[in-house]
Amino acid sequence: MVNKEELMKTKSLEEAITLLFNRVSNGRNCIFTQEAMNGCVAREYDYLGKSGRQETYKKIAEDFKRRTGCYGANHPATNMNVGSILEVGCGSGLLTLELAEQTNSDRIIGVDLSADMITLAKSNLERRSKERTEEIKEFWKRLPRYQPSQEDYKKLSENPPLLDRINFLTGSVYDLSNIGSQNYIVCRNALHRFQHPEKALKQMYQILSPNGKIYIRDLRRDANWQTVLERIGERRWNTQTLVQDYGGAMASMLTTQELEKTLQSMGVTDFKITDGRYINGEIKSPDNIKEYEKDTEYVCVIRK
Repeated sequence: MVNKEELMKTKSLEEAITLLFNRVSNGRNCIFTQEAMNGCVAREYDYLGKSGRQETYKKIAEDFKRRTGCYGANHPATNMNVGSILEVGCGSGLLTLELAEQTNSDRIIGVDLSADMITLAKSNLERRSKERTEEIKEFWKRLPRYQPSQEDYKKLSENPPLLDRINFLTGSVYDLSNIGSQNYIVCRNALHRFQHPEKALKQMYQILSPNGKIYIRDLRRDANWQTVLERIGERRWNTQTLVQDYGGAMASMLTTQELEKTLQSMGVTDFKITDGRYINGEIKSPDNIKEYEKDTEYVCVIRK
């Protein structure tokens, strides 16, 4: 059982790891040997995302577009497809769905090691597709000079939104050879889950198309610990397993210096690492969730 009062009193990540796991942590430490999030942890993260993180996914998708130059769905060059987008460590697919909503890519793939997460992602895709179908029908009703025919409804039923554009796959980041070349790769809050981040980055870079871009957003292990604790938020405190997972995950985060050194060792030179503030500051969370993204996260954009 995680004691909130005791954890909030810890002065450092190392002290928190000792409290949570009764072990000493020094430098990057992979507390969890299992990289996949399965069972109740998968379901709880999915619930947390759907109940209080939808605006966050919108902000991330918009930030991704602005930082990478990826064309959005409403870009003037509507006949120009942005190409394929891969989300590595997609979890239950909530960000993947938002990427589909905000871009005109006709091939979006979400891959995750957890079969439980992929099951949830497929369920979320089906749910969102049905919602979009109903939204389209309601929109048709509001058009004063347009009466959809039975053929229109039949086509909509046979080709529901999103289903033909998104594919969720169970797979490892260490073997992406079956995925094929990608124009864009998104990796959000997943790099720290990989016990071998350099190997994961090499695989992502290997399948990236020439001039393609990788967008990484993650937390920093060296962020101010008190700010990191505040970031937990009341919703996560309501689920003890997520608090413990959060603490263990923090131990395996990279610092920006470690990420820079890793990329340089790979021979990657065209990259930029900045703090995690969203470029699009106009999107506000209706739940007033404090993410402290500027102080606790980083964003890295890599170009091949």
